Amino acid sequence: MVRLITALALLALLSACASGGANRDMADFQEEFASQARVDSINEQLLSFAATADLEAQDYRIGAGDQIQIDIFNVPELSGDYRVAGMGTVNMPLIGQIELSGYSLQEAEQIIADAYSERYLRNPQVSIAVLEFRSQQFTAIGALAAPRVYNTDRRMTLLESIAMAGGLAADAGTQIYVTDRARDPESGELGMRSLIISVEDLMQDPQHFNFFLGEQALINVPRAGSIFVEGAVERPGVYQRTGETTVLKAIAMAGGLKFEASRSNLRVLRRNPASNEWENSVVSLDEIRESPSADLILRDGDIVMIEYGAVRTAWAGSMRILRDIAFLGFRPLN
Repeated sequence: MVRLITALALLALLSACASGGANRDMADFQEEFASQARVDSINEQLLSFAATADLEAQDYRIGAGDQIQIDIFNVPELSGDYRVAGMGTVNMPLIGQIELSGYSLQEAEQIIADAYSERYLRNPQVSIAVLEFRSQQFTAIGALAAPRVYNTDRRMTLLESIAMAGGLAADAGTQIYVTDRARDPESGELGMRSLIISVEDLMQDPQHFNFFLGEQALINVPRAGSIFVEGAVERPGVYQRTGETTVLKAIAMAGGLKFEASRSNLRVLRRNPASNEWENSVVSLDEIRESPSADLILRDGDIVMIEYGAVRTAWAGSMRILRDIAFLGFRPLN
């Protein structure tokens, strides 16, 4: 009798374990299916936007290798076809080298018109058309269906590049990280830029968040569970959350604060899923050290922004100037 009861108990236990395992497997399957369905829906919308996007010609930015036609109305001797050099310039009659890389067609037309109007022409009318787009290369990495280096015969928009990379993978996070070489609209300087774009924003307002990629473009779609660390840290970038990740831990993952960093203004940007608005939280390093409970626990897609402190930045600049002066004043003994 005891053996029978023991056998029945063991059978019940095994049945329960099997049932529990099946339930867990079913839950995992349902979660994976829901995730895949979500990504499939997002990809369908993004690819549809990419196919129907209508960016105006002036949004295109001239780049090295482009073949362009410059027409100056009623001055055929100054008009012609030009290949943009590797340094982003064209050599035109009378005015010589003109830097055009990174400028839109409208901006480039105005630059040429201003150059000729200074000494040679009165109110010149300039028009530019792109005859041949240079070979454009961009790199797609992270949670994309086909991450690799892509070569195209024209410049690509963000949506087109995601479409070419096969769309988002099932484990894609909520942000898209883009770095490329583009011209600053305020200073006019050509340099590297870093952008963090929400997948939700790109879907809701593709006309605003879709843009032509600059040179040396890198598109990184971090996997779910990623956080972003930007600003005055040694290694800004995208990092995977491991366990309970706080602001202090994220800073450590990014190599620590730079000397110029503001210790009292550690900001965390987080999207509110209910309102779809970005919320801004601020903590200070002193508060965290005095009370570790003040350290914020980060969530998927959070952005940690470390501001540059005005006093520390000025001090660091002064030290560099003094160092340079000391170096210039050094003379080896004969």
